[in-house]
Amino acid sequence: MAFTKYVELIESYLQYSLQHTNMPVSLIEPFTYIMAPGGKRIRPVLCLLAAEAVGGKPEQAVTAGAAVEILHNFTLVHDDIMDRSPIRRGNPTVHTKWDDSTAILTGDVMMAFAYRMLISSIPAQHLHSVLQSFTKGFVEVCEGQALDIEFHKRDTVSVAEYLEMIEKKTARLLELSVVIGATLGGGTDAHIELLRAFALNIGIAFQIQDDVLDLTANTHELGKTIGQDIVEGKKTILIIRATERATKPEHKELLQQFWQNNGLPVDKVPTVRTMMEELGVLTEARAMAQHYFTNAAQDIQQLPPSNARDLLFQVIEMLNVRKK
Repeated sequence: MAFTKYVELIESYLQYSLQHTNMPVSLIEPFTYIMAPGGKRIRPVLCLLAAEAVGGKPEQAVTAGAAVEILHNFTLVHDDIMDRSPIRRGNPTVHTKWDDSTAILTGDVMMAFAYRMLISSIPAQHLHSVLQSFTKGFVEVCEGQALDIEFHKRDTVSVAEYLEMIEKKTARLLELSVVIGATLGGGTDAHIELLRAFALNIGIAFQIQDDVLDLTANTHELGKTIGQDIVEGKKTILIIRATERATKPEHKELLQQFWQNNGLPVDKVPTVRTMMEELGVLTEARAMAQHYFTNAAQDIQQLPPSNARDLLFQVIEMLNVRKK
């Protein structure tokens, strides 16, 4: 596969780093468990591709890419605790396999580990910029999660507020991946800004697509329970637009129950899906995601031609047709 080289660089570095640590078994086991190979490693691959796309070498961004992947997985560990999610990637979540205390501590040490990797390995001339980007992204991911939680307490959420939330919670990690990678690759300010816009667009598209898949995929493909967003009361683009569009009494009643109870029983998920189809919300959301993917392609079209740029186009195509 086109991305094998980049994934292998990340996997080798992560494996080496985790094997050469003196953490207690109670920490290293869940840390290694959540970081196990098998995922797409989109964020670190983007970090390496960004370095190469601006004229550098992917090897220059391996440590940073690994740190970003650890940051990403840290957010999953803590999100799963907050959401009480039992499954992640088809396997028990860390707090389910162990317990809440272990999951919280594992997430904490993952972040400290990521920072230590950056501080010990990033060249001095780039260290301040990289740490600044990494920290800004870390803070905004937490802000995005906070907004997501705040939405649970509200009886209205606008599309603009939803987009702000997913920009921070989902797109920001992709953005910091390419910004750090391009910085380490010696990119110009103009090229870094193009990559930043590209990542922002695919991040927003990715989350909108994820909202759709939560309701339309199957459990085996998605690796988690279908309709989980509905059960948990997530204020996704689907719920927001359905609320704006609903005119039938049965649709209004169903949505009123969702907003009042912060979610619906799992047996209501098929009914919600049917309602979304009738209202055209799923079609609209897919078109919205496509719009952002198109914008992302236009951003990187302005980068100098290279193999890395071609692979960035392939990232868009891969995400655009994903089923999980």
